[in-house]
Amino acid sequence: MTGPPPPRRAPAGGLLLGLLTALLAAGTALLVLVVPPLYGRDATSEVDDGTHTVPRSEIARTLSGQLTLPFRTGPDAVRCSGDLRPVRSAAVRCTAHFPVGRDRHLTVEVTHVQDNKVTYRRRSVPH
Repeated sequence: MTGPPPPRRAPAGGLLLGLLTALLAAGTALLVLVVPPLYGRDATSEVDDGTHTVPRSEIARTLSGQLTLPFRTGPDAVRCSGDLRPVRSAAVRCTAHFPVGRDRHLTVEVTHVQDNKVTYRRRSVPH
């Protein structure tokens, strides 16, 4: 006389796959929440009272901070071709020098001016 078959167990690989899928989904959600601020391309700075521009040193400091991510070394130096005038579409060229890898060439362009605050956006330039 035969009884009912023993209950089937899910293979261990299926459980592991399910767990990894859940972790990946949670990690992706966290990445979506965290990455946009880290990769922000816009910045706002005040105009220098003496020169009536955003000094190149301020632009370089801001770019250096934007290009430095957790667990990654940022640029050794960022150099910009000049100060940024507070006029919409005004632009300067900058180069970020990394300790390992290629230099990164960027253009910084004014997108908005309000009172003494200038908002500008960086974009990569192919070389």
